[in-house]
Amino acid sequence: MLLTALSLFAAERSGPFLEAGAGLGDYDDEGRLAHVTSKNVPQLRVGAGAFINRHFSVALEYAQFEVFEGTTRSAEASRQYFKMFSASAAGHYPILKDRVDLFAKFGAGEIFWDQTKPASLSSSAAVLVYGAGIGVRPVSWLTFNLGYDFYTFEMDTGEASYDMNLGSAYLDLQVQF
Repeated sequence: MLLTALSLFAAERSGPFLEAGAGLGDYDDEGRLAHVTSKNVPQLRVGAGAFINRHFSVALEYAQFEVFEGTTRSAEASRQYFKMFSASAAGHYPILKDRVDLFAKFGAGEIFWDQTKPASLSSSAAVLVYGAGIGVRPVSWLTFNLGYDFYTFEMDTGEASYDMNLGSAYLDLQVQF
């Protein structure tokens, strides 16, 4: 039994994983609104992927932000929602006998934008994803990741086009199979 426990402790990291987490999102609309009043909104995220080896992984992810509220230039209330699907690749640098993992990722996907006030608008656009973080692995199949993702995209509102971005500081739980 001790030998089995030690082999799990030293197992090479490869294979599929599922992850889920939450965070706080921040929104930069490139001056489209006069003021964004809700600067930090909750964000939920889920994903699935696979470690190719302990230095490289790929993932499909879904992220959804709660409402960003603000005021337009004509002093009307604004409510905006974002959700996105993305695919990413991550490089990992394990340290401390593979118990701590520094990672950086890059990906692309589709972002969906809905505005409910002052007028109902919706659109979608291509999004680039950049991220970095640190993972702590207490057992061979479980990792707690603390990270930051940055999403950049161009949004066409019908009146003008804006280079917008979202940021997300998050904590997630990753279970490897």
